[in-house]
Amino acid sequence: MILPDTAAITDEDLSTAAELIKEAKRPMIFVGGGAIAADASEELLEFAEKINAPVCDTLMGKGAFSGEHPLYAGMLGMHGTKYANFGVTHCDLLIAIGTRFSDRVFGNAAKFAQNAKVLQIDVDPAEIDKNIRTTASVIGDVKEVLKRLLEEIPKKEHPEWIAHIQELKSKYPLNYDHTQLTGPYIIEKLYELTNGDAIISTDVGQHQMWAAQYYKYKEPRTLLTSGGLGTMGYGLG
Repeated sequence: MILPDTAAITDEDLSTAAELIKEAKRPMIFVGGGAIAADASEELLEFAEKINAPVCDTLMGKGAFSGEHPLYAGMLGMHGTKYANFGVTHCDLLIAIGTRFSDRVFGNAAKFAQNAKVLQIDVDPAEIDKNIRTTASVIGDVKEVLKRLLEEIPKKEHPEWIAHIQELKSKYPLNYDHTQLTGPYIIEKLYELTNGDAIISTDVGQHQMWAAQYYKYKEPRTLLTSGGLGTMGYGLG
């Protein structure tokens, strides 16, 4: 058994993170594949519900937080949802959990999350401030960091902020031409027929993005797909 990396987690960093969360009026959680690698889905769910924050994800973070949950706000970045991107633009605290901030996510770094403080939680110190400057960070195993934060933060409610995200979701839904057979239609139909309980494996390309956008992943490791390396042939058994 591999034990979580806890040596770098400090009380000072946790305290600073907790204060940022307590002060936030419009928090948003951004989760990547690190949360899946850390088996932190249960802690992530408890964390999101406790601070009442919408959750967006990366391609590799799919399934870390259920796509069927009311707080789920879609995928972030150039292939993401409009409402996720607007949410990050409008939030006052962006909590990045197990994600490296790839250029597919932030685009122009100078304009990314301009209105927000950024709290980054990651096991790898090299990822902190690498692409996006942070206000604060906690270095360590994501699962363990979330467990400790849950002990320090109070229950929060942000009804106006959540209502704003719901309004964005209604105003800017993912859409496609319903008059003909399309890739998004096929993916949505697969989700309907499988009740979201399938394991989806993709190659690289447009169908990969459709699979990320139009299938709601309820559990970690149910989307098997190649990330930054863009490995062709990945979808083959």
